[in-house]
Amino acid sequence: MQGTSSMSRRAFVAGAVVAGSAALVGGSALAADSKDSASSSVDAHTAVDPATGAQRTIGSSSFEVTSDSVKAAETQQVDVVVVGSGLGGFAAALTVAEQDESAKVVLLEKNDALGGSTNYAECPAGARPFEYTEQEAREAAASAQADTQGVSNPMLLYSMFRDAKENFGWLFDTHGVGYTKNGDAPAFYEGGNGTTCIQKLAASAEDHENLTVLTGTPATQLLLGDEYTVTGVRSKGADGSYVDYEAKAVVLATGGMSTNKELLAQYSSQDLEKTIGWGSGQDGDGQLMAEQTAHGRANHLTVDSLFNNVQGFSYSSALGACVGMQPSDFWVNEDGLRFMSENISSTAVSGKVVEEQGSVWSILSADTVQRYADGGCSRHYSGFADPLVGNPIDGLQDEIDQYLEECPTECFEADTIAELAEKIGVPAETLQSEVDAYNTEIDGEWGKESDYVWPMTTAPFYAFRVSSGMLNTSGGIRINTNAQVIDARGKAIAGLYAAGVCTSGWDGEVYGNGTCQGAALWAGRTAAKHIVANLL
Repeated sequence: MQGTSSMSRRAFVAGAVVAGSAALVGGSALAADSKDSASSSVDAHTAVDPATGAQRTIGSSSFEVTSDSVKAAETQQVDVVVVGSGLGGFAAALTVAEQDESAKVVLLEKNDALGGSTNYAECPAGARPFEYTEQEAREAAASAQADTQGVSNPMLLYSMFRDAKENFGWLFDTHGVGYTKNGDAPAFYEGGNGTTCIQKLAASAEDHENLTVLTGTPATQLLLGDEYTVTGVRSKGADGSYVDYEAKAVVLATGGMSTNKELLAQYSSQDLEKTIGWGSGQDGDGQLMAEQTAHGRANHLTVDSLFNNVQGFSYSSALGACVGMQPSDFWVNEDGLRFMSENISSTAVSGKVVEEQGSVWSILSADTVQRYADGGCSRHYSGFADPLVGNPIDGLQDEIDQYLEECPTECFEADTIAELAEKIGVPAETLQSEVDAYNTEIDGEWGKESDYVWPMTTAPFYAFRVSSGMLNTSGGIRINTNAQVIDARGKAIAGLYAAGVCTSGWDGEVYGNGTCQGAALWAGRTAAKHIVANLL
């Protein structure tokens, strides 16, 4: 098929199809090709079901479903199609292939690199302590539901905890995915992120001749028998031609919406100007495909603000880790006032804290910078930052100089606090008063531990505008405990499953700490087992 590449182990090992540090991918892979005369022109909120000709309202103008007059250049009969090659997608595809060697499985990845945002996932966990009794699984689910103020689905959480031992055994033992330890528990993927996980799973996929992995091949729509029956997927090649995969089951493992802010704005109340999107290809494709069915509009998407950083800084910036999530930071709001304990700057709720202020400024002095340079950080948000904790940080001043030039609206330098206040637009007397009080504190205000109160006395002084780091979004597609996509009243859409952060039920308004990889693994394998037992 022209324009579509099939993964080979040699190409994979050479790094041709896996991004170790994936670049941002903007826009939607489901967007209509303006040069493609075969695509129908539908209005901003309507899609046409190619099987029935019926129109269905969906949530974004970036999604277009071809009309029933558009014929695919090729139709292939397969058993299962998986859309997306992150942990959820590979878990689904591999589990089907392992449990039914005769099943013909196709995994479609729209990017040229495998793994999606699993490449950015630092934590392989999500269901600690990886082995639960029945009672412990129920108690853990109830606790997680309480933490989300009742928003999450306790039956999904219970199922993930109940199956944790088997699923993580499959990942770590059967497929040899490596990790580092924090005590007795896995802490981070080997190498600091999930790229090594994808490498292991992709290599395992090569051992199954009936499992085909295609890169550069976006799924553009579901094929429907009716709104409660999915019969396959249409994909689009690089040459603009369509291939229809008629299948007994489809698994959507497409990730969230964090790289498609235009679409996300239609689903989220988050102030997206205060968020920094990282990740790869999380454009809302799966949510929009689910909307073709009786599932209806995807709802309850949450912005997962796992950490804070500064607009324009790199994801792996040591300076970003210093100014964005250390309890020893000094933060003020748009009025020049301290408004919180910086202890929570490294927690999942900190993104919401940033959102509620007009601007949040992290203030450092030359002596603060030197303390970070000499002794490192005390906390961090990703495996890459392990060496920053408790160790000297080389090049910190060089980063400051770099970003002062590259990010002139987010970073400022001054010889006095009054001058700094003028540059960031806060009252000079207020900021000076806050700094003076902070420099003489014995017991930290706002509940901050005194060990983290670092006086700031030496010029130059720096201000960095803190933004919320949006690693991904979660939610949108409702699923049941078989990982089947369901409508608002729990009726399953025949042949349609979903896995990973495109699914709802895991988190409240903030990230639940560790659910992403655990939920992806559970849902991918659960979908596969249900497919093998009931559809193959």
